Amino acid sequence: MVKVAPQSPLIRFLNSFRFEVDADNVSPCPPLPFTTRTTDGAGIVSPEVPEAGAALASGGVANKTVMNKSSLNKNKNKNKSSFGGISPGNAQLIPAFQLRRLHQQPSRNAFTAAARFTWEMLDITPPPGPDFTRLETKVMLSMQKRDRERARRLPDIQQEASLSVAEFTRPLYIENIAGFEQTEGLFQNILTACEYVGLIYKNKFNRLRPSQFEPRLRPLLAVPAHESFHSNHAFQCFSIAFAFNTILPEHPATEELSRIAQNVAENREWAGLHYPSDTKGGRELARRFAPYLRDAFAATYNAVHKEWV
Repeated sequence: MVKVAPQSPLIRFLNSFRFEVDADNVSPCPPLPFTTRTTDGAGIVSPEVPEAGAALASGGVANKTVMNKSSLNKNKNKNKSSFGGISPGNAQLIPAFQLRRLHQQPSRNAFTAAARFTWEMLDITPPPGPDFTRLETKVMLSMQKRDRERARRLPDIQQEASLSVAEFTRPLYIENIAGFEQTEGLFQNILTACEYVGLIYKNKFNRLRPSQFEPRLRPLLAVPAHESFHSNHAFQCFSIAFAFNTILPEHPATEELSRIAQNVAENREWAGLHYPSDTKGGRELARRFAPYLRDAFAATYNAVHKEWV
């Protein structure tokens, strides 16, 4: 039996991310031991890879009691690691595997082929027509005249221009506390995934920004180049709130996360960047997209649950 020369480190790295793609899912292949490739093809060089996430354990967390804040943080008062406590394995610049799970084919059957990418075709209420939009701009013009309120909101508006997980870890009292890396990683990955999904829907509806429709509006920030409907800030923030509520529905901070999401979205209205109906559309999209997000990040949902109970 003749042995072939060892594979390069790059090939070995790529081999660690093998996937099985079938009619119903996309998942990593079962881990294979390191072996030496032979002329008869019996050996395959492949290090162990993590198993794909399954759905949340039966029974979920509804019957569990979440401890109070001081108990949750017991033995976790340690300095966080680099990247704000998020290890590279928990938060990724692009959660590629989870996005690929979103793009899986539900079926190869010809009669159900139309169901492919159903999350791209959710029945979302479209933005209102020009008459209602003009009424919305009148409301926004009256908001623009309230200089004191705009000035009060301005620091938050500027800070929230680039969303960060700190907006959501702070009310959970896990900011600067080690031991909640999976939670922070999930929040960061939701922000990234929903930004990607949201741009697909923005392009579909192609709504003009308020200042493009009404030139008298003076936005407090530079107007983004992409479309107005829906508000991606609303979509991303409510998606985090809904995800945490799915994992820990009895946690007292779930209502606070929803309040924060609403406030962030409203600040985009006060900034002159979004209509109120954009905020409503972002929340609706988050609600409709939540099951797909849960399925794509099922393994991380389980890991977050274990961090808290």
